[in-house]
Amino acid sequence: MNKQPLKSKPGRRLTLKGMLSAFDALRFAVLATSDNGFPYTSLIAFALTSDRRTLIFATPKATRKYENINSQPAVSILIDNRSQEAGDIHGAQAVTLLGTAKEVRTAAQKKACRAVLVKRHPELAVFTDEPGTALIAVTIQQAVHVAHFQDVSRWP
Repeated sequence: MNKQPLKSKPGRRLTLKGMLSAFDALRFAVLATSDNGFPYTSLIAFALTSDRRTLIFATPKATRKYENINSQPAVSILIDNRSQEAGDIHGAQAVTLLGTAKEVRTAAQKKACRAVLVKRHPELAVFTDEPGTALIAVTIQQAVHVAHFQDVSRWP
């Protein structure tokens, strides 16, 4: 039996807000950093700023992801709504955010970013105040949304 390979549909443009709206209820994502030329992934608890242009998360400074961000700030973040069921092959959606990660250092920025993150994750309030914790802001520069297995949209 000859099966034709699946072809993705032509890319279309969506707004970043439109792409991210499917994930409003989600609280966790997968962060990919670069570790000596190899991809390194980590699960993160995240929050987005109201303009949806910046993703905030917290990490201990004594982690590989923190070291990786300091040495190579280009990151990728995957947010998806899969349920681990067979129907996900056609029903799940995912968005890959490409951007630049940077530790938030000024007091005013820390306060603002912490407020965004703790509003979404109140359980992280104490953790974000610890001296060994870094708040990281990822400036989103590109996004790729995939739905229905092959329906690909890009921003910008």
